[in-house]
Amino acid sequence: MDKKITGRLYAILVGVGTMSEGYHYYLEPLDEYAQRWKEVPISKRTEVWKNDPQLHRFVDKKVEITGEIIEIHKSMIPASISVAYKEIREVD
Repeated sequence: MDKKITGRLYAILVGVGTMSEGYHYYLEPLDEYAQRWKEVPISKRTEVWKNDPQLHRFVDKKVEITGEIIEIHKSMIPASISVAYKEIREVD
């Protein structure tokens, strides 16, 4: 089931100087997810070394992302989270 998460999208360049140099995308949550997570990785839809054109145009903007929010639990405590996005839009 798709859910929504709101926050500021940012990108970090990783693998500098290698063949897999590219951006990883993260969301700084600004909704109820901010209580548990400082940053949420966003799965891009391109190869590791390519910019995701849908995500990249929203870097440094407040966005709402709709998609599958994947929380992996360890002993009933959320251990990690990521989002496989379907839609992204800028919000005020």
